[in-house]
Amino acid sequence: MINSPSASEIYGNSILNEVPRVLSLMDREPYSPTLGCCDRVYWAWKFTDFPGARFQEALCTLGFLYATELQGNEYHASPKLLGWICDGLRYWSSIQYGDGSFDEAYPYERSLAATAFTTFYVGETLKFLDDALPSDVRQETMEAIKKAGTWLCNNDETHGFLSNHLAAATAALYHVYQLTGDDTYARRSRYFLEKILSHQSKEGWYDEYGSADPGYQTHGSFYLARYWQLSKSETLASSLSHSFDFIARFIHIDGSIGGEYASRNTQTYYPAAFEMFAPHDATASWIASSMRTTVMSGSAADLGTVDSYNFFPFLNNMVFAYLACDKNKTSTLVSPEEPGKNQDLAWYPDAGLARIRNKNYDIYIGTAKGGVIKVFDHARKKLVYSDCGYIGKLNNGRVFASQYLDKERKVLVDSNRIQISGGFSVISRPTMKPVRFIAFRSFMLSIGRFPAVAKWLKNYLVRVLIYRRQTLAIDFQRTITFDNQAITITDNISGADGKHIDTLRWSELFTTIHMGSSRYFIKNELNELASLDTKTITANQVCSGVTLTRVVSSNQ
Repeated sequence: MINSPSASEIYGNSILNEVPRVLSLMDREPYSPTLGCCDRVYWAWKFTDFPGARFQEALCTLGFLYATELQGNEYHASPKLLGWICDGLRYWSSIQYGDGSFDEAYPYERSLAATAFTTFYVGETLKFLDDALPSDVRQETMEAIKKAGTWLCNNDETHGFLSNHLAAATAALYHVYQLTGDDTYARRSRYFLEKILSHQSKEGWYDEYGSADPGYQTHGSFYLARYWQLSKSETLASSLSHSFDFIARFIHIDGSIGGEYASRNTQTYYPAAFEMFAPHDATASWIASSMRTTVMSGSAADLGTVDSYNFFPFLNNMVFAYLACDKNKTSTLVSPEEPGKNQDLAWYPDAGLARIRNKNYDIYIGTAKGGVIKVFDHARKKLVYSDCGYIGKLNNGRVFASQYLDKERKVLVDSNRIQISGGFSVISRPTMKPVRFIAFRSFMLSIGRFPAVAKWLKNYLVRVLIYRRQTLAIDFQRTITFDNQAITITDNISGADGKHIDTLRWSELFTTIHMGSSRYFIKNELNELASLDTKTITANQVCSGVTLTRVVSSNQ
């Protein structure tokens, strides 16, 4: 009989399996001008013109491996590994601007995210290495950490409210405070924390561009949980417990989480915050224990799914999940019990999210996204129906869809019916073209070098990629009725702008906004879903009004 791996073995093995990849991403050649750079596209392929600072987050995992004895860890106390870590720390310091900031997406960006996340993980690296780090490297790194902390004290994020970025800034500044003893950094850390908590919805979720996304929230919760470990803030502990209760309602029976019905469409599950809180919070304990198989199965977006931009945050999250499980081996864990297990309707009007549960189904509905629906069958423990609304093209070639975030939609909810009123919006999916790229780089290398201009540009890009909306004179009303046997979706589409339609079809899977952390493959995309009529809807039908009905029954 083969024993199942323990919680710590799950995470430990996941980390060790990825170490060769991590080291391959780092430039380790002694006389290379990019020695220590972890952005392989920059230093090896030379396909980009600047090094992304966030790839230096690899140093946290490498520091953990150097410092930690775990079975199969041949990197523990390796002098060569320590030398490579030193190279990586020096490189991180070398790409810092004089004002203390770093770039993530393009040159002269001066990104709060890049500055906060990398400072946090470099701070963790110093904690792992402690006295093993040579004094000259520590001194150089400390100077860079202090400059980054000072920049974070003097700058904020203005292009949108992203709780996960602010959480990273909270935890990063607390590291700077602990490393320097300067209370200036602790005060600024509390500023970012209080900003997050003041924007936390009464429903429990943390604000990400104005709404809720359970997948994204698993990531942001980690930085708050780490701050809680360091500071022991009881206010934050209460806030996190409330947020876990919200997240738990959107963990699916097949081990997936979130998706197109939520604000940012993400389906990633970052486990560390829940493992860290498992001994203290029943909901965190349930999430952690329920989702450990997901870490190995690919049911949610994981290490084997995410691209290079999320690889290091994900891998580092595994490090802290491992540390929490290893620490909790002898602890008495809170008995895991699914919150709201017998709750027929979990309705979050502020987020525009609903979960309906009966004896046969779990139904997830994004009312703020126009009635996006996911249906999971209890008996088969699988996704059986996905409905992301309607998407099509206008005569001028522009794409339009019924799926877009709008929390002002009229929504009616009762025990067996949900009705959503809304419309259609033109959606934008721009990509870089050579001329556009040259113009963008020319701008950044000239007047874009100035911090005020860089801030203006960031605000502009977010407005274009995320917030901008051009609605059409086409009404869309979706009515969803449900009982134990069937779910009926009735859609009414009508409006004068129907005359501009070239094509319009229903689709089971699509997204409409810029979100780099969404649309990773997860296994339930392979499921054979309920067979539905997907005929093209004509312009004349929309102009005169068309009604479409679909039924998902327990027999399908």
